[in-house]
Order: sequence, then C-alpha cells, then structure tokens
Amino acid sequence: MSQPGTGRTKGTAPRTSLLDVIKVVLRLGPKQINDEIQLAIGQMKTKGVAAGIAVALMVVGVVFLTFLVVALIVAAVAAFALIFELWAAALIVAGIFLLIALIFALIGLLKFRKTLPLLPEDAIRGFRLDLGVAREGTRFDPQSLDQADSEKRRQKEESKRQAAEQAKKDAKTPGAGSPTPPTYSELLRRTGLRRDHLASLQDQITSSTRTIAESVKDRAENVKDKAESIGSKARGGSKPKPKADRGSSDRVGPKPKTLGAAGEPVRVPPAAEPKIEGVPAAAGQESGAHAAGEFVAARWKPLAVVAGSAAAGAVFLRELVKK
Repeated sequence: MSQPGTGRTKGTAPRTSLLDVIKVVLRLGPKQINDEIQLAIGQMKTKGVAAGIAVALMVVGVVFLTFLVVALIVAAVAAFALIFELWAAALIVAGIFLLIALIFALIGLLKFRKTLPLLPEDAIRGFRLDLGVAREGTRFDPQSLDQADSEKRRQKEESKRQAAEQAKKDAKTPGAGSPTPPTYSELLRRTGLRRDHLASLQDQITSSTRTIAESVKDRAENVKDKAESIGSKARGGSKPKPKADRGSSDRVGPKPKTLGAAGEPVRVPPAAEPKIEGVPAAAGQESGAHAAGEFVAARWKPLAVVAGSAAAGAVFLRELVKK
C-alpha cells in the first residue's frame, strides 16, 4: 500500500539476507569482546583506586605508629636532658639515628649494585661460549661475544634515543601518536549500543531460520499429500474383474484343460504377461495394475522423504545466496 503523494511502500523494509547478517555478527563480535575487556580493565582500575585508598588508610595507621616511636624518642631525649642541655640531647639522638640510617642505606646500595643486572650472566655467557665452540671449534674467539654485546648495547641506546625523538615529534604534531583510549562511560555506551544491535541481528537470524524451517515443512507436507493421493489413486484404480458365468463359458465352447497327477484341472498361465520391476508376477493385466498400485503405496514414504529433502536443500540454497 503506497502513501498518497509519495512513491514509497509503507511497512516494507529492505530485507537482509542470512549471509549478510552472519557477516555483521562476525564483524561486531570481536569488537564487542575487545570493549568488554577494556570495560573490565576500567573496572579493575576503579577497584585498584579503592584498594589504594584502603592502603592509604593503613599507611595513616603506620604514621601514627611512627608518632609513637617519635614519642619514645622524645622520652629518650628527655632522659639525655637530665645530663646535657635539652637541645644538645635532641641533637645527640638525631645524630645517632642519622648515622644508623646512612650505614644501612650504604650497605644496601652496595649490595644492590653488585646484583645488577638481575640475570645469570655467567650461565648465559657459558652457554654462548658452548654454542660458539660447538659451531666453530678451536677457531672460536671469546672476544667476539664481548664485541656482539657492545654492539647490542649501542643499538639499544640508539633505539631509545630515536624513540625519545619520535615521542617529542608526536607531542608537537596534533593527532599523531597512539590514539586516545576511550573513557569508561564511552565503553559503557558503546557496548550497550552494540549489544542492542547484536540482539536485533539475533532476532533476524531466528526469524529467518524459522521461516526456512516452516517453508521446508510445508513443502514436505505437500509432497507427502501428493504421494498419498497418487497411492490412493493407484489403489482405487485397480478393480477386480467380475468372474465369467460358468454356464456361458460352457456354452461358448470347450476350454482346454490340463489334468494333474490326481486328475484335477491345472490352470496354465498366459504365455506373455507384463512384468513390473519389484512387483511379483500377477495372474493377469488387472492383477498387474493392482500390484503396481500396491508397490507405489508401499513406497510413498521414502519417496516423500527424498522429495522433501531436495526441496529443503533448494530453499536453503536460495536463501543463502539471496541478496
């Protein structure tokens, strides 16, 4: 039905094929998963902030514990004040603490420098020496490893310098560099919109599948009805032939008979009789038609299944390639 004054059809929308719907789902699915991961990361950041606040509160408790230690230090200063002046007692206690702190910090720094880099250097160097000896034998020069290490360090420093220069250029150029990550609210909005889109696509897939199934079912039922009608016609078309009157046959003329061993007449079958493949031989033409009808009636179910399968395959193929 068209609206007056316009050439558009009311209530008709462009129908999307099942293949296009599946393509859209495959395109939007990974994006949805990626945004869900970003959403999880944002939520974990929020929880991390809350955990940081809790840690800060615990640090405040530690600070008050430090105040307790300070109070004990003040008590120690007051004890020294009984012997020296108050300011002198405080300086003595502060000097003692400073000396202890410097000693421990210096020892820790020296030990940490000895452990740098935090790699098993001797084991790594020995492994590389073993590889060199296995590759070159006695011709291998251990100094080549040192030269290779110095070259790697130089290349690493050069790459760092280039990265720093590129970062400076990107900072000066607007729009350059890595894209700005979406905010938490943007992720929520984007995932919600895409979820609604995926829900509509799922509804289209379900409706298309249901339509195809109903079409296949209807065609299978039509084929089944046609097969049943053919079988019923075949069964109804073969009527038994009325028997001839014995007296009339005797009046027409004598009929040749063959006597058996006991002297009883034996019927001789016709010389040529039409045969139907898969149907037992009948006594006459009428009985042959009757047997053919029974043959079709007995095999209409497999024929209906084959026809329904072919119709379903044709419908599914047409819906799949339809644009």
